[in-house]
Amino acid sequence: MSVQTKQVLKTLKSDFVPHIDISDVCKHVGKNLEQHQLTRALAAMCVTVYAHIPPEDAAKCVTDGSNDDGIDAICYSAFANRVYIIQSKCHARIPTPSEVQTFVRGIRHLLDSDYQYMNKKLSDRQNEIDGYLSDCDQIVAVFTYLSAEMPSKEALDVSKRFVDEINASGDIISFEYMRLNEIHAQRKIAQTLEGGEVDLQVEKWLTPGDYRKEIMAIVTGNQIAELYAKFGDALFDSNIRKVLQGTETNNLIFDTICEDPTSFWAYNNGITILTNGISCSNKPRPSVSSSESFRLSSVSVVNGAQTSGALGRALKEGIPLDDIYVTVRIISTEGQDEVFGQNVTRFTNTQNTIGVKEFVALDPNQEYWHQTLREEKCLYIYKMGGEFNEEEYDLSFSLEDATRALACLSGVEDATRTKSKISQMWSRINGERYKRLFPDNLDPTLMVNAVIFWRSFNDCYGQIISETEGKENKVLHEGTYLCCTLLFERYRWDHDLSTSGLDIPAWIHDNETLIEALAHACFAEHEDINGGGYAGSFFKNTDKVSSLADRIRASVFGGSSEKRV
Repeated sequence: MSVQTKQVLKTLKSDFVPHIDISDVCKHVGKNLEQHQLTRALAAMCVTVYAHIPPEDAAKCVTDGSNDDGIDAICYSAFANRVYIIQSKCHARIPTPSEVQTFVRGIRHLLDSDYQYMNKKLSDRQNEIDGYLSDCDQIVAVFTYLSAEMPSKEALDVSKRFVDEINASGDIISFEYMRLNEIHAQRKIAQTLEGGEVDLQVEKWLTPGDYRKEIMAIVTGNQIAELYAKFGDALFDSNIRKVLQGTETNNLIFDTICEDPTSFWAYNNGITILTNGISCSNKPRPSVSSSESFRLSSVSVVNGAQTSGALGRALKEGIPLDDIYVTVRIISTEGQDEVFGQNVTRFTNTQNTIGVKEFVALDPNQEYWHQTLREEKCLYIYKMGGEFNEEEYDLSFSLEDATRALACLSGVEDATRTKSKISQMWSRINGERYKRLFPDNLDPTLMVNAVIFWRSFNDCYGQIISETEGKENKVLHEGTYLCCTLLFERYRWDHDLSTSGLDIPAWIHDNETLIEALAHACFAEHEDINGGGYAGSFFKNTDKVSSLADRIRASVFGGSSEKRV
């Protein structure tokens, strides 16, 4: 046994094994039980290395066991918006082609939402996993083992063919082999910032009193990005981890970094860092307002996690950050009781915040539609605030409802973009995408009818989906927006959605057979185009979906389903 292997095994036993669940294999004893522990510990360690979470959290991601379908661990990183799927082999030989094939087969089953071969650890997480896989930007498959050698060409060919098939509709998955040397080099990555020190170079700074207690500073984006690149999610206080689940804000911050970096400081609220102590080489009194380097001990970002994550993502993708500036509040807990740090975390995260969709309220048309529809006993809610008794209205719906319905009414491109990321339709109220859905002359009646159509369609289509399973279920679910768009086109052959008094639910009911035909064609034509690929990425690709739409139209309608003149 090599020195590297001995050191890795020592780390697994000390840092990971104590957190590993072995309740399902506790009947095993001796070396057999230890092998189960180490295999799962290695999977957890791999999660820690990739997702940057502590061992105790990584251990909860382990799915190894009987009928695991080759999936030993799976986790989601909110910041990177990536899903990591892990296969671990705690032995010193290279993976065989059959072992890689088993892993690939298990990943396929996950992508197709086919859990019939999987154990309870995986099936109990089906809704969670399906949601992550559908919404993530990237899937990373990792095969980890305790050999320094690369797999054979035959094994590499298995993983390469799989990646090529899945990525036929877009770059969605990568496959990596994590060998002994990488494991050994990263075996201490689980260490958090507790007790560690960080040097932060600030461009300008000031303090309301003693710099050793609190600082307000401006730093370059790469300073924060490098912190996140080094420590990952360990940088963030566990008390706020719940706010890291959404990616909408993170994506918009990232868009600003890429598209409008000079405005980043003006648009961004900055971050708040707690530290056990602040020191400076220029003691006892550094020069206020000048560039300075401060040493911080045991840091934790308690507010601004999305900003930090977006900057870390940009750094990883090679986007320059020297022209990005961030406002940073640094607060020391030295000499304070535990409650002080808890209160800083609490109060910096409970202030009123403005979400992306709230900027839609800046469009005066939204209030006009709201008031106009209220007079018709229809409640349209486009912003937070206000108290309404929905029972007083014949119909109520939200901005999200209207956006999805109007996007499907608009056409395949807008429907696909909305399905992929609804917030991008709201990000610029003077932009082309928003105005296509919410033009100044939008008839409120059309909006209402579109929402009723969307809901009625989903009631019928959802029933069809519920009667399917596995890959067909996955494809039909992903194809919801497309099928609704095509049915909209057919409905408009004979109906003007600006007309009041349309009995849309009755029409949907009378055309259940047509909707079934759309669903059948959606699955059949998708399988013909993308049978070996991943439906989740396919239905985010506007070109691919447009091509599929043409084939469904030809199959169901005999050609174009667009309104005939």
